[in-house]
Amino acid sequence: MAGHLELVETPDGGCRILLVDGDDSLMGMSKRFSSVDEAVEGVAAIREVAGTGLLRTSTAERYAVLMLEEPVMDSVLAAQSPQTQSKVVNCGS
Repeated sequence: MAGHLELVETPDGGCRILLVDGDDSLMGMSKRFSSVDEAVEGVAAIREVAGTGLLRTSTAERYAVLMLEEPVMDSVLAAQSPQTQSKVVNCGS
């Protein structure tokens, strides 16, 4: 089943890109972007990596480092139910 990308506004006025599968389950989330224009560039980068990137194995330590660099998932996104439809309004403006 094909999925989709969702552009959502974060509580602090930024944007994130959500990768959602065909069952509407969250499969991944981007870093925080400060504007819609930055997020659109991020979509291009995600598509490039997803289409051509190699799969590499890594360690729990690498995961821990990445999680320290990026804040925990925004509370609004964490509380979002699978049926909720997201819409970006004034993202980063």
